[in-house]
Amino acid sequence: MTENNGRTTLRKWLSEHAKEEPVHYRNIADALDRTPESVSASLSIEKKQAEQDERPPYFVRVAPGLYRYNEVCEGAIDEDKISEVRERAKQFNLRAREQLSYAIAELDLDAFENLTKVLLTNIRAHTEPKSDGGYLEVHERRNGSTVIMTSAWWDDGGKAPVVYYAKKCDLDEEIGKETILEIRGDLPTYGANQGVLLSNGICNDEARRVAVQENRSVPPIHIMDKDIILSILFESRTGIREVPVNVYLIDREFFDNISS
Repeated sequence: MTENNGRTTLRKWLSEHAKEEPVHYRNIADALDRTPESVSASLSIEKKQAEQDERPPYFVRVAPGLYRYNEVCEGAIDEDKISEVRERAKQFNLRAREQLSYAIAELDLDAFENLTKVLLTNIRAHTEPKSDGGYLEVHERRNGSTVIMTSAWWDDGGKAPVVYYAKKCDLDEEIGKETILEIRGDLPTYGANQGVLLSNGICNDEARRVAVQENRSVPPIHIMDKDIILSILFESRTGIREVPVNVYLIDREFFDNISS
């Protein structure tokens, strides 16, 4: 760590000579064969740069003219490296989320029905076929893009039937209020008091308002559209693989110990 002219940098000198006791900047200038003004200017520049970078500076001003090396800055460098890795990982995860969305959009209806059954397991719905003594029953397919099923929640002991409306959409396809009204209209047919929309589409604001209908006594329709489905798949590590990444940082404590 030397300057271009071969001299020891201010930071390195402080790390070697001013860790325990502060040193006056004039003495620092003498040791580095620099003028006091240039040392003072370097310290001011470092302070401003550290503020811009949102990191601690490499020195601490303990009294007028007295400066000590700031060991916290070493940890901050390591933390910056970790933050950089985390940011890269975040970008990878966003890309994986986008790829997952594309993969779902490319499924045929049979595969989407299978995916829906996996999702039902994750939201604590019964997925045992009714033919085997369970609750899940597939009733019909509609418009070549929808599978209508009934089952029940584990948490209520399977007492109340629920209509699960699995709607397969194109990528980022918008879902309007008509779909919500259609689900609600199907509830009496199956003796259900609530419905769930499971779709890779995106419900618009009007669809969400109709689904809730807070001021009217109508059965609720729970919306699980694109973002919710993707979040469930990520949280359950379904359809994605988790790859561990090792990050190596210098063990400064080790070198301090062997140097003491």
